[in-house]
Amino acid sequence: MMERIMLSVSAEMLKALDQERKARKLETIPEAARAVLGEYFKQKAD
Repeated sequence: MMERIMLSVSAEMLKALDQERKARKLETIPEAARAVLGEYFKQKAD
């Protein structure tokens, strides 16, 4: 089950997420945030 949250980020973080979105060829910034967080937590669990 997915939950929705609101997240406030700085202008710099928004710019970095947009760059990541373009690099991964994703459509939205929330998709980029999910991808980055997913990778982070996967590495942390290893």
